[in-house]
Amino acid sequence: MRRYVVGGTGASTSASARQGKAGTPQLYRHQRALLFPGQGSQFVGMGKDLWSEFPVSRQVFEEADEVLGQRLSQLMFDGCPTKLTLTTNAQPAIVAVSVATLRALEHEAGMDASEIFSFSMGHSVGEYSALVAAQAVSFADSIRLVRARGEAMQDAIKEREYAMSACILRSSRIEDVVAEVNRVQAEISQQAHGVSESDSEVVQVANINSSTQVVLSGTRTAVASALATLQSKRLAMRAVNLPVSAPFHCKLMAPAKKVLAERIARLGPVKDMSLWTMPVISNVTAMPHETAASTQALLAEQLVQPVLWLQSMQLLKSTHGISRWGALGPGNVVGNLARKEYAKDIVRRLSDAAAIKDFVAVLDRQAKRGF
Repeated sequence: MRRYVVGGTGASTSASARQGKAGTPQLYRHQRALLFPGQGSQFVGMGKDLWSEFPVSRQVFEEADEVLGQRLSQLMFDGCPTKLTLTTNAQPAIVAVSVATLRALEHEAGMDASEIFSFSMGHSVGEYSALVAAQAVSFADSIRLVRARGEAMQDAIKEREYAMSACILRSSRIEDVVAEVNRVQAEISQQAHGVSESDSEVVQVANINSSTQVVLSGTRTAVASALATLQSKRLAMRAVNLPVSAPFHCKLMAPAKKVLAERIARLGPVKDMSLWTMPVISNVTAMPHETAASTQALLAEQLVQPVLWLQSMQLLKSTHGISRWGALGPGNVVGNLARKEYAKDIVRRLSDAAAIKDFVAVLDRQAKRGF
């Protein structure tokens, strides 16, 4: 595996107290991974306590407002829920709160995130937060990109009836569920021979969230057909339609992928791997990113490919021995997924000022014990 340099951020004396001989990071770092949420975790009021409590978090929100030329922070703290849910607003808002949480934790702990956690990963748009945590992308560039990403995704589905539905599975193998959805899509395509691609029905597995949950995405009719088939074959117990403003991670997002790829190529946001402080897991491959160029390509490809969240957790668990998960940012969706998948693991919800201070107190106690 690539060797990652533990970056310095002007860590305080407390950081030295939490390190062993020769500055080797302690505190179970090798067992810990950072998790960042994706769209759907937003809510009005998120991040407001961080703004009030931590000047470093306030700087993050102010920078986001400046980069976007919009009072995004005001929308997050006291705005309209419907407006916040719009993809163009929700995505930068979630990244902003996630990074504000990260900065608060680093400041309170007196350490860079890579001195506490050994891996970083984020669900869908959360992958941008994960890259910021690893110092692979600047916060300003991440905000620019996720605003462009959200706009492109919203524009890609004009005048189409779409849906995303979360399926709760029975004792079914993920491979069988994916194969059945692909079979339904092949059958739909065969029956629609001669129909233009812009009018064709689409259904794909968009997220593999856990061993008991997948999300389907596509046109409303095709998603309903796939859900009915999964339930009739007793592969899925029930489904919940998600209140989203676009069908994410399916081929309906192909126009958005093209727009985002062009924007990424112009901006060139991903830094050389020698500057990264820890590995980041790709949603597309469920493996650590390998180069700056391939990372940029995968960020665009992510829009039309499923989020392999379960496979990513399995990699960290089985290959790297991760058993402690820190869920930063708004909501607790990613934390709940880890907790349900690995009931004996330690999962910390680090989404507000109180939780951050509690975790730092834990780090202090562990340092005193010599761990």
